[in-house]
Amino acid sequence: RERMSGLPPLPVRALRWRAPHPSPSSYSVMCWNMLAQCYTRSEYFPSVSPKSALKWKHRGPAIVAEVQRLAPDVVALQEVDNWDFMSSELGSAGYDGVRKGKTGGKKDGVAVLWKRALLRLAESEEVETDIKGGVGLLVRLEPASAASDGGGSFVVATTHLFWNPQLEVLKLRQAELCLRRAAAFARGGPLVFCGDLNSMPGSDVLALCEGGVAVRHTFTPMREGDDEESGACEPEAAPPAVETFEPPLRLYSAYEPPPAYTTLTDTFRGCLDHILLTRHWRCLATLDMIDEADILAEKSLPSSRFPSDHMPVLAVLSLGGADAGERATNEDDEWSDRSYKSYDSAQDDRPWH
Repeated sequence: RERMSGLPPLPVRALRWRAPHPSPSSYSVMCWNMLAQCYTRSEYFPSVSPKSALKWKHRGPAIVAEVQRLAPDVVALQEVDNWDFMSSELGSAGYDGVRKGKTGGKKDGVAVLWKRALLRLAESEEVETDIKGGVGLLVRLEPASAASDGGGSFVVATTHLFWNPQLEVLKLRQAELCLRRAAAFARGGPLVFCGDLNSMPGSDVLALCEGGVAVRHTFTPMREGDDEESGACEPEAAPPAVETFEPPLRLYSAYEPPPAYTTLTDTFRGCLDHILLTRHWRCLATLDMIDEADILAEKSLPSSRFPSDHMPVLAVLSLGGADAGERATNEDDEWSDRSYKSYDSAQDDRPWH
């Protein structure tokens, strides 16, 4: 790929392993906000140079190349537009997938794709929150071969919550609805819930997902007609309000601890992208973030060397077994230099297979 900045390629990201031997029922799941082309206005990303790096003819192939380089078994994408291009290119790379467009006239959406050699679609369901165009997508996947020893079916859910930090109550309403629909769709079976939740660790949204208890959220009512581009919204002449949200299931994060950031732009740095799991899964490995200094060589994301303002998160997950749903507490599950394996994209033998 053309190196438009003259800088060397970004460093290869590494997998941190918690367990050395993935089982036959292990799958790698990637979650990535790929940055919809409809949002790549130069005023949103003033540090990107040259500005031609924001054009789809550069970004589209780079997005496909990143998915192919990491080669996940399942990939959940947010801010998906140009679906004809994405589905065609990734279809040629061995993936099948489905997409759900946002409502309210928005041009992007969410998608889930899977390697057709390993998995096939059993059923899918779309979710519309009727809040700021928010949607979700639920897919049940099963081994492609009846003779496979890769375990039974499992559900992958993805969503993209509203972005405005002044309106967390809207994110909570979207999240509660998506969680409730995902729990009903999973029917007590294994579930991976992932997406750009536009929420940091420690937020009420993550507490709703991970805490397993009701969340009482205190907020200042805002006028519903806020400016979604600038984020400006005006408080109503009303006292603070309280709304209670009930979690339909309890999840835990594949990343422990969470990354310091998954997005790094001119105006924001934080961990907004999450892979959350039911206790049917054991997390075997997670993909590290690129060192911040390497990204800041071009000031922010996106850049001439990376096509999105978000970095993908990826986890290798094991399904099945008596302890598959238990979080390990012994030393074998702690991070160690010994278990830190570098991912070489040139290898045919992927670390999780």
